[in-house]
Amino acid sequence: MLHSRAATRGGAAVAEQAGRNVKKTVMELGGVDPFIVLEDADMDATIERFKFGKLHATGQICIAAKRIIIVESIAQKFLDRATKLFAELKPGDPMDETTGYGPVCTEKAAIELENQINKSVEAGAKILVGGKRDGAFIEPTIITDIPKGSPADCQELFGPVALVHIAKDEEEANRIANDSDFGLGGSVHTNDLDRGRRVAERIESGTCFVNQISWTYASMPMGGVKKSGYGRELADLGIMEFVNQKLICVFDKDHVI
Repeated sequence: MLHSRAATRGGAAVAEQAGRNVKKTVMELGGVDPFIVLEDADMDATIERFKFGKLHATGQICIAAKRIIIVESIAQKFLDRATKLFAELKPGDPMDETTGYGPVCTEKAAIELENQINKSVEAGAKILVGGKRDGAFIEPTIITDIPKGSPADCQELFGPVALVHIAKDEEEANRIANDSDFGLGGSVHTNDLDRGRRVAERIESGTCFVNQISWTYASMPMGGVKKSGYGRELADLGIMEFVNQKLICVFDKDHVI
């Protein structure tokens, strides 16, 4: 899987070719999905969702939790637990249930991810845990104090790297979530379901979950907005993207039958 910049370039090139031939396309490209933690979230449950959302398939999922946006009042508590959790994980065979994290898809991908991490640190970002590479393995990593324009700010880090942003309140959390050229998925974590829905509705993304990681099922349509693409795949909306609908209208003595 390519990170967002490459995925967008590739998608734009395919869409250009399709446009020249008047062919419809569906584009599901990269994402930098927000994982918003509000101050009233169930901390135990949210930490577990964070672990799975960030480390499932070693973070190599387009809708993986990538930007972790935490309300300031509970940020330190969340980060203390998340940092301890990541530090205790051990690498190994991903088919072994006792393994904490597996390798990324290739050593080349790991080297690229390591470069993105290092360039972000050179720009002023801070690593709380992880950040080191061993062959195709990248340690589960948490990065904070992310400067504008650094790779951690504007690129998709496709792997086990959590990019943390601290928000003073719900309003700023929404602003940070939408401060991106991409909008694939996202999630909001709170014990107030009405509040969660309200925040989710304001996130500029194709899908958004409340109290669950961003995910996809065969029965659920999925797709993005902005540079994350257009159109939908899966479920009824996905099927309709790949058919041409035709209207046949029959008149009998000036009346539609």
